[in-house]
Amino acid sequence: MKFTTLIPMRLNDGQEMSPEQMRRIIDELAAQLTGCSDEGVTMGQWLDPSDSRLYRDESRRIAVVCDNARLWEAQQAVVKIGRELRQRAMYFEVRDYDGVRFLEIPPA
Repeated sequence: MKFTTLIPMRLNDGQEMSPEQMRRIIDELAAQLTGCSDEGVTMGQWLDPSDSRLYRDESRRIAVVCDNARLWEAQQAVVKIGRELRQRAMYFEVRDYDGVRFLEIPPA
């Protein structure tokens, strides 16, 4: 499967995350799930359904490909990031649940 998450570059109080903290978060995610791709910066908006507050975020889009059996672990990894960053919600999109494969190429 492939999942994508957005890691906000600022906390909800507007404080900017340090580059070191962002690097550590991405490195830990890669180590836990055996790799990831940093797809760059994206802008987004989220309307909190509990109080109708609009959050505008600049985030790093991170994609991870891992075995389907690791879905729960992947979700919990993103929840952990959200807790660390004091977020109310984290974007988590799963694609290709049955379609992504790594093809080993035998030597010629």
